[in-house]
Amino acid sequence: GTLNPVTNITVGSQISGIILKLNADWNSPVKANQVVAQLDPATYQSAVRSAEGDLANAKASLELQQVEERRSSELFTNKLISGSDYDTAIANLHQAQAMVQIKEAALTNATVNLQRCTIYSPVDGTVISRNVDVGQTVAASLSAPTLFVIANDLTKMQIDANVSEADIGTVAEGQDVTF
Repeated sequence: GTLNPVTNITVGSQISGIILKLNADWNSPVKANQVVAQLDPATYQSAVRSAEGDLANAKASLELQQVEERRSSELFTNKLISGSDYDTAIANLHQAQAMVQIKEAALTNATVNLQRCTIYSPVDGTVISRNVDVGQTVAASLSAPTLFVIANDLTKMQIDANVSEADIGTVAEGQDVTF
């Protein structure tokens, strides 16, 4: 069989990108929340700037619709526009408010993706496997690719062994074993 740590933690990436920097290697001790890898953030920084522009545009549209609604309200009160024109102004205002919420959510999503360019160790432990190199592209399409495997505590190990069916009846807890 093979000797393995009792607890292995797989460190992956939720986003795709090129590995810019690796701060951990095989047998490296790592601490919880330590930066172990950095993906190239250029694409995600651009997405944040784009989302900020979209949000600013939506807010400007909202301001215009608020002015239009106030104007339509005064005109409707003085019976100078029809009820349907006033209803249209109200609906346009609500659409502009909804668009601001959509663009705020898009900005939040872009910001979260940018933050995910920095990969942190989830636990204290030792890196027992590094599956990427600097310059390699990480593709996170359907599942998170494994970047590192970290053993939480190397003082607690287990042997993963195959035991034949004929011998399993003689195995009991507390027996001495050699490997």
